[in-house]
Amino acid sequence: MHRFNNLMCALLTGAIAWTAPLTAQQSTGTIRGRIIDNSTQQPIAGVLVTVGARNARTEADGRYTLTEVPAGSDLVHARLIGYAAASQPVMVAGGETVVLDLTMNQQAVGLSAVVVTGYGAQRAGDITGAVSQVSDSQFNPGRVISPAMLIQNKVPGVQVVDNNEPGGGLAIRIRGATSVTADNEPLYVVDGLPVGTGAGGGLSVSGRDPLNTINPSEIESITILRDASSAAIYGANAANGVVLIETKRGHRGSPQFEYTGSISGSVIDRVPDMLNAQQFRNAVQTYAPVNVPQLGNANTNWFDQVSQTGMGADHNLVVSGAGDAMNWRMSLGYTKQEGVIIGTTTQRTTLGLNYGQRLFNDRFDLSANIKFARANYKFTPGAVVGNAAQMGPTQPIMDTASTTGFYEWSGGIQSPDNPVAILALGTDEGTNVRSIGNVHGQYSVPFLEGLKINLNLGYDGSRADRESFSPSVMHSEQKSGYNGEFSRNNDQQTNQTLETYLNYTPTIGAIPGAFDLTGGYSYQKEHGEYPAIYERNLSTDLLGVNGIPSAGTVQNRLFIEDYKLISFFGRLNYNYQDRYLASVSLRRDGSSRFGPDNAWGNFPAFSVAWRISQESFLRNVGWLSELKLRAARATTGNQAFGNYLWAATYTLGDAQTQAQFGNEFVSTLRPTGVDPNIRWEETRTTNGGFDFGLFGQRFTGSVDWYSKNTDRLIFRIPAPAGSLSSAITTNIGSMSNTGFELSLNSRILEGSGSHLKWSVSFNASHNTNQLTTINPYQGNAQAQQILTGGIAGGVGSTIQVLIPGEPVNSFFVYQQKYDASGKPIYDTDPLKMYVDRNGDGIINVDDRRPFHDPAPKWIFGMSNYLTAGHFDLSFVLRAYTGNYVYNNVASSQGAYSEVTRGSPYNLHASVLKTGFQTQQLLSDYYVEDASFLRMDNIAVGYAFNYQRQPLRVFGAVQNAFTLTGYSGVDPTSGLNGIDNNRYPRARTFSAGLAIQF
Repeated sequence: MHRFNNLMCALLTGAIAWTAPLTAQQSTGTIRGRIIDNSTQQPIAGVLVTVGARNARTEADGRYTLTEVPAGSDLVHARLIGYAAASQPVMVAGGETVVLDLTMNQQAVGLSAVVVTGYGAQRAGDITGAVSQVSDSQFNPGRVISPAMLIQNKVPGVQVVDNNEPGGGLAIRIRGATSVTADNEPLYVVDGLPVGTGAGGGLSVSGRDPLNTINPSEIESITILRDASSAAIYGANAANGVVLIETKRGHRGSPQFEYTGSISGSVIDRVPDMLNAQQFRNAVQTYAPVNVPQLGNANTNWFDQVSQTGMGADHNLVVSGAGDAMNWRMSLGYTKQEGVIIGTTTQRTTLGLNYGQRLFNDRFDLSANIKFARANYKFTPGAVVGNAAQMGPTQPIMDTASTTGFYEWSGGIQSPDNPVAILALGTDEGTNVRSIGNVHGQYSVPFLEGLKINLNLGYDGSRADRESFSPSVMHSEQKSGYNGEFSRNNDQQTNQTLETYLNYTPTIGAIPGAFDLTGGYSYQKEHGEYPAIYERNLSTDLLGVNGIPSAGTVQNRLFIEDYKLISFFGRLNYNYQDRYLASVSLRRDGSSRFGPDNAWGNFPAFSVAWRISQESFLRNVGWLSELKLRAARATTGNQAFGNYLWAATYTLGDAQTQAQFGNEFVSTLRPTGVDPNIRWEETRTTNGGFDFGLFGQRFTGSVDWYSKNTDRLIFRIPAPAGSLSSAITTNIGSMSNTGFELSLNSRILEGSGSHLKWSVSFNASHNTNQLTTINPYQGNAQAQQILTGGIAGGVGSTIQVLIPGEPVNSFFVYQQKYDASGKPIYDTDPLKMYVDRNGDGIINVDDRRPFHDPAPKWIFGMSNYLTAGHFDLSFVLRAYTGNYVYNNVASSQGAYSEVTRGSPYNLHASVLKTGFQTQQLLSDYYVEDASFLRMDNIAVGYAFNYQRQPLRVFGAVQNAFTLTGYSGVDPTSGLNGIDNNRYPRARTFSAGLAIQF
């Protein structure tokens, strides 16, 4: 064993291996024992056992061994997330072995459990802000590609929204959005290294989630810093909250091998409700008899033709171990997931290495974390889902008389394309490669007890390549006149981080209480290169993606960008007798994204807490185990806007903008309109709440209220008359979010042995969002109302608006009139269809009104965990209320005028109810209440020993059912609330096994 560990140390640390600590020249002994669950009497694996500077992790059988423990009396401590810390005194004699067994009590995030925070860690009971930690035993089961899906429904105030594609883009909102145009994603910190997902680092292909490159099975815990007082230590990157990800480490003992594998199958949950072939024939015969000759004899369900059962597989192999002064863990993962639309695939390979070493008599802790991933994606070329909705169901799939063998409408540019032909002829593929690594060293200064010096060096490099090809024979190329297209992007980005900081826990005799000080410096540098090439008018399709020489039109583009962030930060935590707690922090950031006069910003935070349960008048109240009041005030910033907003860029004019001087024509250079005084968006947050625990922490919970106000919102607005640019980006407005959060955890049944155990977690959150002001830029009154939310069905059509006093991105629609039976009224006179809200006798833009918004008013999550003997069962429920969705498929194809086209479109089934003769894109009829209840996960497992090795088999169903009144495909429909031919949501069934040996 020692030879193996020494070999691993030599391979991984190279030249520093000779500094491994020597055995202390003193009398030492050994402590060994077993740690069991007090309620179940079962062994607990992964418990951190410490005595003095020695530590070890328990094995699968709960056993641990501590060697080279100095002789004398000491305390043995045992800690594990989800359990209350345990300790017991011990007397060690030189050269002897002491047997010490411990029991631990389950606890929902125990008060003594260590919770990772920014640039340090705290006991859960000492935290003064709104912080939530989810451990790997609480993660969502089933097929998970992105780490963010592990915590969906687990934390109050956290909304996780995906786009349904395999490996597709994913968004997280913590306590609502704080910006209109900036990136609203939280900052992610992986093993102490800040990494980006949007305008701040981390590349992806076609909106795929950059965090897909982190293997979810390697994550040990995820901590969410929900309020600004906890997140403000990260300053300009923390306006949207902070997510801290800690990956798994090796445990003491012989090398341990772990394998987890699963297979899965996915089927479409819902598709748009379109007319069938007979209904479509009836509509054409009634409303467009001139098009009857175009109808075919087929009965084609186009969604059936482009969909499939998406098969998937997931394999993870881990080998790990630890010695007296080192630990290591290596992992290899492979994931392949087909989408429910033919041709869509995600395939990912990941490698991971975590290594830790204690040096110089345990005074220096060195850790290295390396993660590598390569993901290959296949996308749906062209608008497959939209064309499947538009293509007439009476038309055949194949046509032997056509060049390609596929049937295509003979109409003009507005005619739909055969979606089966798109999948067969076009290609759209991408590759994402990402390497994330950091080396962290912590040195405990011998001459000043409690002082630790930290150095963190990190690197995050990513490359995103994408190639798409549409041959000239495709219908879309022929009707557009492009005659074949090809595009290629080869984006590259590197992020380098240097952080050095001090942690100091001094003992100040003259001042009562405990102090914990942190102070440091951070430097981040980003470099990006974004080349692209676009071709059109291909003379041949034979060269495919290599057809540059055959292209009649070739366009090249290259953007090179650099960005730097320099920061100074400090924090003071104070604890007086575990009753009165306070934390003060300040971060000063300097960003190259703003002009020299506005590059720096200050982000202070202050929070206090009072653990009333530790007061003498409550200490003997047996049923009350914890009661803590919290209050906080903080300021954070947002700089995720891209680079060079304050500097004008120049565009070379074309032939139409040349100026003539005599016989010479001179090309013009036109600058973009900029505001050189543009500044940070700044969010001020107030938070108040309390944490409680009852009956020995068997029932725990927290309640929070918050108010977030964001000033200096950055908008791109119409420029004043006479400007050189049509629009300008500037600070122009403010918005607010106020909300309430509730979290409850309970161990309802605590049977021992094989008896039933049942624990439940519930959370609820309410958020109200409002755009509070828009300040006209240089007197430009047009900025008082900004239209957003582009939709299909009309050129330049928008369905949402930004208006002070209303929620951000409120739907901006006409008020529909209804008859006595509840049917929407249709008439050629708009006054008979819509309410004339201003009473001027005409229906125009002045009669549109803000009407609901996409953000849910309430979000609920509930997780249940049951075990009985060898069996375990878990299920997760999610509910949204008060969220509204604009059904753009119904509005754009819900009128009989669509069959009067030269190539008639299929109709949405809503037309059978409305009878609309023409499109009513701006009717509030299509803004639907999308409240829902969804069973997100059901999982069942059976654990047993196979040839004396722990083995677990399991099965899971994701998206088991959804109860909703929404008529469209998916009531979540992204964050913008516009359901426009979205990729269908899948129901996934998976089964697998996990084994250790």
